[in-house]
Amino acid sequence: MRRILAIMFVLACFAFGANAQQKITRITLDATNIQYRIDKNIYGQFSEHLGHGIYGGIWVGVNSPIPNIDGMRKDVIEALRKIDVPVLRWPGGCFADEYHWKDGIGPRDKRPQMVNTNWGDVTEDNAFGTSEFLEFCKLIGCQPYITGNLGSGTVRELSQWVEYVNSDNESPITDLRREYDRDKSWGVKYWGLGNESWGCGGNMTPEYYSYLARRYASFMHNYGKNKLFKIACGPSGDDYNWTNVVMKIAGNYIDGLSLHYYSFANDRTATDFNENGWFDVMKKTLRMDEYIKKNSAVMDKYDPGKRVALVVDEWGTWYKVEPGTNPAFLYQQNTMRDAVAAACNLNIFNNNCDRVRMANIAQTINVLQSMILTKGDSMVCTPTYYVFDLFKVHQNAMMIPTNVETSPYVFKGDSVPAVNCSASLDGEGIVHVSLCNVDPDSPEKVEVDLKSITASGGTAQILTASKMNADNTFQSPDVVVPHAFSDFTVSAGKVEVSMPPMSVIVLALKVKVQAPPPIELKNPKPGLNFGYYEGTWTFLPNFDELKPLAKGVAAGIAIPSKNSGENFGVEFTGYIKVPKDGSYTFYLNSDDGSCLYIDGRTVVSNDGLHAPEERSGYVMLNAGYHKIKITFFQRGGGMTLDASIEGPGIARQQIPAGMLFREGE
Repeated sequence: MRRILAIMFVLACFAFGANAQQKITRITLDATNIQYRIDKNIYGQFSEHLGHGIYGGIWVGVNSPIPNIDGMRKDVIEALRKIDVPVLRWPGGCFADEYHWKDGIGPRDKRPQMVNTNWGDVTEDNAFGTSEFLEFCKLIGCQPYITGNLGSGTVRELSQWVEYVNSDNESPITDLRREYDRDKSWGVKYWGLGNESWGCGGNMTPEYYSYLARRYASFMHNYGKNKLFKIACGPSGDDYNWTNVVMKIAGNYIDGLSLHYYSFANDRTATDFNENGWFDVMKKTLRMDEYIKKNSAVMDKYDPGKRVALVVDEWGTWYKVEPGTNPAFLYQQNTMRDAVAAACNLNIFNNNCDRVRMANIAQTINVLQSMILTKGDSMVCTPTYYVFDLFKVHQNAMMIPTNVETSPYVFKGDSVPAVNCSASLDGEGIVHVSLCNVDPDSPEKVEVDLKSITASGGTAQILTASKMNADNTFQSPDVVVPHAFSDFTVSAGKVEVSMPPMSVIVLALKVKVQAPPPIELKNPKPGLNFGYYEGTWTFLPNFDELKPLAKGVAAGIAIPSKNSGENFGVEFTGYIKVPKDGSYTFYLNSDDGSCLYIDGRTVVSNDGLHAPEERSGYVMLNAGYHKIKITFFQRGGGMTLDASIEGPGIARQQIPAGMLFREGE
């Protein structure tokens, strides 16, 4: 009997030890394959005429006792400037396809009222219109993104809105702007072609919408040097057929395709949940990665060069409204659960930045997963706001590919990965690593292996809370705020972090990135070799499989003067000599497609049929010679090819002939 008890005791101790074993996540940061920039517009916002998102959130009126700048709340302006909002989408949402822009211009006391049939049948006085929105964008330092009305509007109406905002020509529409608003145009780049046209925007089929989008886009003209970035209505989540049809029919007429996906848990309010509610939202949130990858794969069939951006211009959590509020106003609180969900989404967007180049959380103020809540003259920043504050370091930095092997967060027989992350390298040589532990109960030891990176120290901040439904209220606004974090160690090639449960941590590491060695060129001669080809292509061909019609040496990178005018291509090959070790940014502006390779790796892809368009890419180089290849094709219409460089001691300029070489015989 005692022997049986002893065996049971040993087994119990073994089981306890197994259960007590610390969970470990292993992450590799691979700096040898840095290629894509994290577009700052991934950190965009969305404000719709919905509830108190605009009225009471942004706009209080010029005569309000609440401190304001031309009717817009000063406290909100200051808070949004702090998180470096890059772009703001307006006026909707479902509201956009019933909004007629001329109702929102001119003297405010003469603007017609309208009924907001989408959100509560409230009457609006149109006090916040085009000029107010554009002034608000200027005050918070962001680019405007205007969603046009394809549901109940006309081609002429949207065409004239673009003209009103962007043209400096003499016309009846620009005369109207000069009378009502200002002499000089605003130059708005980002325009949406309707909203949720498969639903509230018109209940359209993808085929019908695609041809409609082509028509509207054709009459949205560029004025001056401002080139429009036209964003078509894309799918809801996993509607891959919608993506396929729109890309097939309208892909050559657009610059972006939207994606909408919410983590719905609207049977209970934002603060009324247990671990069932926590796990449900985490699982739904992490599906975003699948939806992005699968929609991107569909887009790749028609746009392998990834010219068309995937724009996630509505995303976030969606709960039952707060008690006592109008159900149509979608006002909800914001907890530690929302902070973790936001961090998961931003990590996903960062890691998919080859295709995702804008995202707009829904919504900025007082609606759904907002940054800010207001009540009278009071304002509070939500836990989600502080995630955006922590993550802003990734804006326009170069994404470092990561490989994550993490333990599962298991709940009632189901599981999701416990830890996710993204990483980037900024222009100052700082690597930022954003880590998110979605497990609300268990800490996680995270080991980060640095590949081709040598670290020499760093700092960190953490966002966490003592309970999963912790929130910031007007009475207690600082319950969930970032704090300095020190429970990590840094060695030359490794970082170890002890992550508390349900935490978001952003590390800032001082590093040196190791670059590939230069090439020994025995007999360098000035200029690049080039081959000239003819053919009809939609995307860049593999020139290695084609026979050139002509060969020669080019002093620099330019379209050969002797060409057919259309349906031709050219490939430049040789070496570029860089003067110093460091990070170099290359830019390609082309009409039609082009691509730039350094040492056999794609650095800039600007492929496809398009008007003059610039793309950029980044690479770490050691001083000396490196292989360079630039490919280009021209289909028809205008033709452009410009290649520029920026790096240590080199201000941005066209790649000078003095840096380009070929190997002599």
